[in-house]
Order: sequence, then structure tokens, then C-alpha cells
Amino acid sequence: MAIAIIVTDRDVSRFQARVAALCPPGTPVWVYPDIPQPELVEMAVVWKHPPHVLHEFPNLKLVSSFGAGLEHILAGPTLPLGVRISRIVDEQLVASMRNYVLLAALHIHKRYRLFQQQQHERRWAKPEPVELPLRIGILGLGELGSAAAQALAALGFEVWGYSRRPRRLEGVRCLSAADTSLAGFARRINLLVCLLPYTPTTAGILNIELFRALPPGSCLINAARGAHLREEDLLQAMQEGYIREAWLDVFQHEPLPPEHPFWAQEGIFITPHVASITDQDKGAEIAAENYRRLQNGAPLRFEASREEGY
Repeated sequence: MAIAIIVTDRDVSRFQARVAALCPPGTPVWVYPDIPQPELVEMAVVWKHPPHVLHEFPNLKLVSSFGAGLEHILAGPTLPLGVRISRIVDEQLVASMRNYVLLAALHIHKRYRLFQQQQHERRWAKPEPVELPLRIGILGLGELGSAAAQALAALGFEVWGYSRRPRRLEGVRCLSAADTSLAGFARRINLLVCLLPYTPTTAGILNIELFRALPPGSCLINAARGAHLREEDLLQAMQEGYIREAWLDVFQHEPLPPEHPFWAQEGIFITPHVASITDQDKGAEIAAENYRRLQNGAPLRFEASREEGY
């Protein structure tokens, strides 16, 4: 039996070699499109894979995302019925996302953008307040959101979390949909951080209605998926004064087109989808372990629900 790696946006030779070294001896590990015997493939590791490609493997049993997201697997006619789904959520990926959120929150808190502008103008001035008091709200308390929330709380910030189901995290004031509405959550905070999984129910969740529930002058960090954000609504919210600053790592269309208004919008900080990248060595360990578990009938690590989308 074999493993197919179908990752179209980067060199995965290191990942391939590491998976092969960790799997049972003789396990073929092929990189698409060089799949000489599709009928042997029982596991596929995918990211930005071509439509319908998974239907080329008649004995496929498991599809693993190359990262934490699953929308590329669940969207469209790419997943045969009965195939199990898993994700790669390695420690480095979680740490990278945590550090990105910390970086953005601290920049906002310490008013870095203002001081950068003052340096450009050669102007010496101390604002009032020097540090923005933040009440930080994390949308999504999975592996990534929980790590970011607890790290921010450890730094002394007031941190709120909002999730579909009730959660308990030390130092974090956790709310769920059973406790309050999303708007009710937004009214408690002035820095909104989106780390939700992408599902049909979370598409467009960062919209003008939510932004208007925030106190005027609030800030936004979106490092989840571009489809969470209605981009025109963010521009409107900034014009109306509800959002003063936004850190965006993900966009509806990537690369972000040169003519996109975000490039010139004062108060928007753009990074090119680099907040959290799968470490190929750590990811290979998880993929190989799940292949062994699949062969042995053991529970999978980071198995996902097709119905819930995560």
C-alpha cells in the first residue's frame, strides 16, 4: 500500500523523504503527478490539489490536510464518500500562529504604527495614552486559538474567548454561543482576533454587523482564512471609525492583487499568508503516524468531521 503527496505550491521533497523513513519499510511514498500505481494509494496528503484528483485512487481510505485547514478538501467534488479526514497540527505550526498573534497584539498595544509614522515625519511626541488598553477577543478556541489566548493572558492582557461549544482555559474568560450572541461577545472587547476554522457557517463572519458591535476605534487580526472577511465591510468599518487598525495575513484572492484597496488603506498591515506554516519534519511525523494507525486500525491523530468541517 502507498501514500500520495499532492501539494502543488511548494517543494515537498524533504517531507516525502521523512515520511518514507518513518513508514514501514517498503511503503511507496509518491509525489503527484508521479503516481505510477494509483490503485495502491490508501492515504493522500493534500494542499491546493487539483479538482477530482482524489477520485483517481480507487482504494483511498484517508485524506490528510498538509496543514490545519480542511476547506480545500471539503469544498467541491473532491472527496469520495467513506474516506476519513485528518489534519496536521504540529507544535511548530501552533507556536508560529501564537507568535504572530502576539506580535500583532503587542504592536497594536504599544502603538507601533503611530511611532513609525512619527519617525517618518521626524516628529517627537508622546501620545496619550502611550499604550492602548486592550480587551482581546479570540474567535475560535481550537489548538491555535487556545494557544494564542493563553499566551496573551500570560502577558497580563484581559482575554476573552468565543467558541461554538463551552471551553475552559486558564486565565481566559470563555464564552460560547449558549452564553451570548457574537455581537454580545464583540461588545466586551476592542481587539478581535479570528482563528476560526473555515466552514460554510463561518464564511463572511467578519462583516459590518459584527464590526459595528465593537466599540469605536477597535482593532482586528485575521490569520485564519480570507473568506472569513467581507473585505468591503472592513473598509466601510474603517471609514465609519469602528476599526482603527487591522492586521491581515489571509485574503479572498491570493496573492493580493496590486490594485486591491487594502494596499493603500491607512491602518491595514498586510502579511503574505505567513502567520503559520507547516514544518515539513514535524508534519511528516504526524502523517506517518496516521498511516501506521490506519494500517493497524487505531484511532487517528487530529481526525476531523466531514459534517462539522474541522
